[in-house]
Amino acid sequence: MSESIQQHAARAELARLLRSLRLDSGRSGEQLATILGWSQSKVSKIERGRTRPSLSDAESWARVCGANTAALTRVTELAEAALVEARHWRVSHQGGLARRQCEIAAIEERAALVRSFQPTLVPGLLQTAAYARQVLALADLSGRGDVAAAVAERLRRQEALYREQTGFAFVLTEAALWWHAEERSVLLPQIDRLLSVATLPNVTIRVLPLDAPSGAVPSHGFLLYEEDEESRVIVETHTRELILTDPDEVAAYRILHQRFTERALSVADTRDFLLALRQRINDGY
Repeated sequence: MSESIQQHAARAELARLLRSLRLDSGRSGEQLATILGWSQSKVSKIERGRTRPSLSDAESWARVCGANTAALTRVTELAEAALVEARHWRVSHQGGLARRQCEIAAIEERAALVRSFQPTLVPGLLQTAAYARQVLALADLSGRGDVAAAVAERLRRQEALYREQTGFAFVLTEAALWWHAEERSVLLPQIDRLLSVATLPNVTIRVLPLDAPSGAVPSHGFLLYEEDEESRVIVETHTRELILTDPDEVAAYRILHQRFTERALSVADTRDFLLALRQRINDGY
């Protein structure tokens, strides 16, 4: 997923504005770096637009350089625009559901670690074909009717699970295990799929039971992609997809995932939980 045109423009304008503020303050890049406790290369990369500063870093830069209220406000606006992309689902799905799956697969190929939290349904990387079909049929806003192709691409994405150089840490709530759009028959094969994937050496799956203290408010699901150059978080709302790259925000989601992980069942206990749930479903609960 490449940087949007709007993000690129905001990054470039922010770089120019921050450089201008530094020059107006009479400080060299080295002096500014010393004051902020950064490396000189970090200052240089930000001024050349090669690195997107976090919101807090951009504001600290502006304040140290004596920015007035108007300039500080503009720095904040540009930093926010450069770090957050909000796509309406109609925009994300313009090229069809299958194309969107390919875009996500490209991110997963670059990631060293993928952290996932899902409070409402089984994440795409773990879905069976039948389960994915129900999910994607409900999500189709493109009007292209390419659900079958999208299901095929989603299953192709799952090949990433078998590349041991990428780690996957899944946490999902007990409620997510029960979700189904129509046919309850998808549940049993889906549990079997989770049990199978959980045996992979680079994958951990943990369940957060309904009666367990969660440690944080599970307000929405998210995916955190740890990449060498820039980590990002993807949050899906009912109408939009949010792509967050602010290092401070990414760190907050990293902590949130850790909290859910600590409160969830262990890997071994999760397996026992899934086996018991499988029996309940098989018995008609």
